[in-house]
Amino acid sequence: MKKTVSALLCALLLCASGAFPAGAADAWTVTMRVGDPLMTVNGMETEIDPGLETVPIVVHDRTLLPVRALIESAGGTASWDGPRQRVTLTLGEDSIVLTIGSDTAYWNDAPRTLDTAPEIRNGCTMLPIRFIAESFGFHVDWDGAQQLITITAPTAPQTEPYENVINLSEQTTQLESGLSAVSYSGETLFDEFLAQGGAATDAELVRFLQSHIVQNAGELRLASNTFGCSAIAVKNDAGEALFGRNFDWYSSDALIVRSKPENGYASISTVNTNFIRTAYGDFMSLPEKARTLVSLYAPLDGMNEKGLAAAVLYIEDAAAINQNTGKPDLTTTTAIRLLLDQAADVDEAVALLKQYDMHDSLGMMVHFALADASGRSVAVEYIGGEMVVTETPVITNFYLADGSKQGLGSSQSHTRFNTLTALLAESPTMQMADVRDALSSVSKRHFNDGETTEWSIVYNQAQRVAQYYHRENYDKVYTFRVG
Repeated sequence: MKKTVSALLCALLLCASGAFPAGAADAWTVTMRVGDPLMTVNGMETEIDPGLETVPIVVHDRTLLPVRALIESAGGTASWDGPRQRVTLTLGEDSIVLTIGSDTAYWNDAPRTLDTAPEIRNGCTMLPIRFIAESFGFHVDWDGAQQLITITAPTAPQTEPYENVINLSEQTTQLESGLSAVSYSGETLFDEFLAQGGAATDAELVRFLQSHIVQNAGELRLASNTFGCSAIAVKNDAGEALFGRNFDWYSSDALIVRSKPENGYASISTVNTNFIRTAYGDFMSLPEKARTLVSLYAPLDGMNEKGLAAAVLYIEDAAAINQNTGKPDLTTTTAIRLLLDQAADVDEAVALLKQYDMHDSLGMMVHFALADASGRSVAVEYIGGEMVVTETPVITNFYLADGSKQGLGSSQSHTRFNTLTALLAESPTMQMADVRDALSSVSKRHFNDGETTEWSIVYNQAQRVAQYYHRENYDKVYTFRVG
């Protein structure tokens, strides 16, 4: 009978070791035998837990392994949070978080369902080794006749090195003046927002937020004026999809939010907190959790764990988006949230948008830039109440769809569009640094109109990495991993 392989982690025995460098792993094999306190790592025999006689055991037809020794032999770390009953395993840039009694684990912040919930038995935490090992790219083999477990890691693929990777927590971190970041996991109430019909206006959205999230914040409102933006989609030499985006406005406060909702994809998104006003005055003075939850309803761009990137860009036109076909309603920013939570690619994103009536946020005509991990990129525009999808690798601030409105927008947006299009013609493939330089070439410092490029983002949609540059300082990068 084939046994289910689980793992044994004694919380009191946890310790740390050096991080495993992503992209630099050699082939690696660990073997353990039931009842034997020794294991072999690449053929070298060692104690599983020196001096403690820890052994793999069989409990109720399941083989339990000491996962701490496994992770640390690969150069990773294991930590135990007693108050939260939570185990965190880290290997290189990747992490797994498991909670006692919960069948939901988080792989790089993305929720995953376990066959068996972790449990504590005789003071030790039982973890599902197959999920852990295979998530980290290992292969697990069980030899019932010899009671032998073999775990193998192949040579890891080379990945692009990343500078200044930021580890986020649920406490907001100020990265520099005007730029902060935070992480959130759990219930966002967005499903409830959609179930009650969404919102056709910013005022309706505010009423939902005030009744469900910020009951004690007094007046909450969304307000802005026009903003300029540029977006570009391209592949690198390895065939990985990249997406770059500039957000151009006046000096403002940006909040980067990494979220892992209970019923959706993990994502990273950006909020201009100056667009949100409360009775407190400064939005950042709201209570931490309320501030983060409200921010999830006001993203201007983002990428999810499937590699779908979405951004909203202004169009200089007096027309408004106000569909009224009897479908549930979305505003501009809640549409971005919907796509990040629920769409895996451009096709799914477009299909989702068709299920809702769209209404512009902040009283501005906009279009959406959508791009996915396959390299497909489109502009979604609303003309005469109809949604129009146009394939394009470059989007700025004028209409792209065929018809009478094509080209309507600012002259500066045409200049930026032409600059990016020319760069793509010259370099059909780009690395992330090239996309950064392309964004720099159309940043606001070239136009002297009083605005700045408040943030530039380069997404690697295959590796789920986001690199941020703040206020046109392209020598300083902040790197975030989505999943």
